[in-house]
Amino acid sequence: MAQPMIIVIEDDPVQRKLIRGNLEAKGYAVLEASSGREAKDLVARNPVEVAIVDYRLAGETGLDVIETILAENPLVTPVMVTAYGNIERAVEAIKRGAYDFIVKPLDFEKFLLVLERARERYKLQKEISELKERLEEKFSSRNFVFNSKPMEEVVRLIVKAARSDATVVISGETGTGKDLVARTIHYSSRRKDGPFLAVNVPSLPESLLESELFGSEKGAFTGALERKPGKFEAASGGTLLLDEIGDMPVHLQAKILHVLQNREFFRLGSSRPEPLDVRIIAATNRDLDKLTREGKFRADLFYRLNVINIHIPPLRTRKEDIPLLADFFVKKFARREGKAIAGISREAMTALVGYPYPGNVRELENIIERAVVFAEGETIVVRDLPIGLFEQEGAAIEPEGSSLRAKVRTLETSEIRRALHENGNVKSRAAKALGITERMLAYKMKIYKI
Repeated sequence: MAQPMIIVIEDDPVQRKLIRGNLEAKGYAVLEASSGREAKDLVARNPVEVAIVDYRLAGETGLDVIETILAENPLVTPVMVTAYGNIERAVEAIKRGAYDFIVKPLDFEKFLLVLERARERYKLQKEISELKERLEEKFSSRNFVFNSKPMEEVVRLIVKAARSDATVVISGETGTGKDLVARTIHYSSRRKDGPFLAVNVPSLPESLLESELFGSEKGAFTGALERKPGKFEAASGGTLLLDEIGDMPVHLQAKILHVLQNREFFRLGSSRPEPLDVRIIAATNRDLDKLTREGKFRADLFYRLNVINIHIPPLRTRKEDIPLLADFFVKKFARREGKAIAGISREAMTALVGYPYPGNVRELENIIERAVVFAEGETIVVRDLPIGLFEQEGAAIEPEGSSLRAKVRTLETSEIRRALHENGNVKSRAAKALGITERMLAYKMKIYKI
């Protein structure tokens, strides 16, 4: 493991050498710099974790040097050292980015404790940064898997929405990926460093939804024992997804409209407006335009929300996407399960493409996950797929293999799985439904590896 690297920025060569010698004796790798420019060059070329910065340097202050270092690498954790300690300077150092402020002469044992805490902060900041990068990559529009014209339009709109701060309505059936689209917009936008929060409207009782969104003051209602921030407050600087907004009660729709129009909200029990700095994205599996015409959704709120409209088509209308998505999910779950699965057989893919997917992409993902778990070879075959794929009209497939034995095996496997499924996996009942003995069923399940 590499030694933790620290840079000492001090214009007094004697002090610099003294600090360096003590740190190296404790196992640290140490760099030296006498100025901000020299420190910036060293930080740019080396994996520095902590910067020890003297307050007074020739021609500049340590505060300026801290800003220079952090501009080069914001993960570096600066610690200010000075012989001229006072509260005002300490506060100013912290404001400018210093992690801590230490007064000379140094108590080296205490100094080492501060350095270790500074290194822990560096590690935490690095982990957070790497997590954000992974999230941004995961929810990048480049990672959308599609081959259809309708999804090209969806991605085009996602890119446009990410460049704007306008409200967005994402519509589509359950399982089409509305949450993924919302997250992709957020992590591709200027708000990507802020929080992404989601509220599933129908999952909360009407009495709790308002406080969940707006927050509440102590004593605002029975049980409000302390002030509680709501999602509008917690998502400040980021994005709030109002999922299934078509189910929102009408009286709350009026309050959401006020929030969008005035960019402010009120906690329950408070008369003081709070400023709003949140991008709102709404998602729904219902037809908001129809609900508006029926008087079940406020027209003014609909128009305020529907600045950018992204409709995700159901999977059954874009079957050309199924092979790409299936292959993507095979790789994903094969990696998780530690299996070397090369792909999907022609017959199994025919079954997948012929299925109507009432649960959309989410259902396809579930089917492939199950198939990967069941697969015993390097290719996913028909017997690895759930029986439901063959029960749909128009989903019939050719048995795998051209020999009579292969066709019989495929047919028997399918019928046995169906009988087990329809009889709650009770072998005696399944055997009776198939017209064979339980012993024969057990034998066939063994040879067919069911």
